[in-house]
Amino acid sequence: MSPLSLVPTRLIGRRQLLQVACLSAFSRFTSVDAAQVRPNSRRRVVCVGGGLTEIVCALGHESSLVGVDATSRFPLSVRRLPSVGYARNLSLEGMLALTPQHVIVSHDAGPLSVLSRLRGAGVAVSTAEDGYTVEALISRVKQLGHILRCEERAQLLAEKLWRDWGAVAQDTPALQPNIRVMFVLGQSPGQFIVAGAGTGAHAMLQHAGLDNAFADTKGYRPITTEALIVAQPDLLVLTQPDAIAHQNASSVSDSIMQIKGLAMTPAARASRWLLFDTMFLLGFGPRMPDAILTLRRTSSEAMRL
Repeated sequence: MSPLSLVPTRLIGRRQLLQVACLSAFSRFTSVDAAQVRPNSRRRVVCVGGGLTEIVCALGHESSLVGVDATSRFPLSVRRLPSVGYARNLSLEGMLALTPQHVIVSHDAGPLSVLSRLRGAGVAVSTAEDGYTVEALISRVKQLGHILRCEERAQLLAEKLWRDWGAVAQDTPALQPNIRVMFVLGQSPGQFIVAGAGTGAHAMLQHAGLDNAFADTKGYRPITTEALIVAQPDLLVLTQPDAIAHQNASSVSDSIMQIKGLAMTPAARASRWLLFDTMFLLGFGPRMPDAILTLRRTSSEAMRL
């Protein structure tokens, strides 16, 4: 098995750590060798969900895609495809204009009335399996393999992902115990949304052996200054779409400094924060094992600074 590709770490100053993931120059796309499986007939497919789009491409069916949603940003080639907008606000007319034979959506896609009308127009609509575990990922791979009529290729990809997951299990860096992480999903002036229990971000922290400083919170929620001071995170993990170090380092640093109460935490005193591309870390597609290893190893490195 070839080793998992890991995103190189970029150090900002002497004690700031900036982690940027999901760029094609740094992250090798997980796919199955096309020579191993004979190609199958193609269908016109619209895919809603960045992780699902990555699976479709990993299965060798990128040419089947006629449209994707706004979160479908990897591989870079899918950005040339027409966009059907955001998963929760799909346009019936926009999708029908692409004349798809099949629309594959994530569990939170909608409105449901749009999906119902698509079915009424004769378009097959499939909702992908949900979940943040490797078992759920394997189920999605096999489900999409059935939809795309490439079951053998899906089986090969599933086997590769199991091998990659084995590498994740065997990777045991010397993490300090009980590293408390505040996971910030996007930021705007005056408001910061943190990840609590039951979220994909919480699941990724668990997979990486990290403690969620806001595990007592449910879902994604704004934080108060008092809650932040009580949480005392050791490390901040942030995500942004298409995160690029030289473009975002300054703006992210400025945003972090606006978090009231942060100065009273270990994370701020040591200037420890990591930046990831949103879909690399939270897409739960074929790059999931790579993302876990990257999060685990860069967190360990950050705590040593």
